[in-house]
Amino acid sequence: MHLSTYKILTLIGGIVFFGIALFAIGKQSNRNLSFPETVVNFTADNVMGGKSDYASEKGTATLIVLTASWCPACRAELPLLKQINEEFEPKGLKILMIDEDDSKKVARKFKKSVDIPWTMLHWNYDAIKALGNPGVIPVSFVVDKDDKIQHVDVGMINELRVRHELKRLLGK
Repeated sequence: MHLSTYKILTLIGGIVFFGIALFAIGKQSNRNLSFPETVVNFTADNVMGGKSDYASEKGTATLIVLTASWCPACRAELPLLKQINEEFEPKGLKILMIDEDDSKKVARKFKKSVDIPWTMLHWNYDAIKALGNPGVIPVSFVVDKDDKIQHVDVGMINELRVRHELKRLLGK
């Protein structure tokens, strides 16, 4: 009977712990993230050298992606981003990636190692602030030619929604 009491207490403890963990995760995921309606111009270091700004990197539609080399979800969405780039770049899409690694050297190595073909800027406070300072990655923004944010994905990119928005902005 003593072992049975131990099992029951362990089960109750596990349930309580799991409940607290779910509550904490729910609170984190339900943070009130607030994104701007439009993207204001910002300047940042290009990880391959020099500086660039949003205004010179944007396209008819722009997909801005916040990423980092150490982020598993960010790495997992790269094949999809490459497909989207191949499909929509000829129609006017530009992808602008903002890397949140600690150093430009790490970001540059990441860009080269996974063969990222689009511009990658190294984060700074102005760039992150211009995008609403989400505090999480990955985050993707679909932005129209007038710099209005049309769609935001917090977490991995929603392929169907992003494709829909890009088709709407760039034509079929």
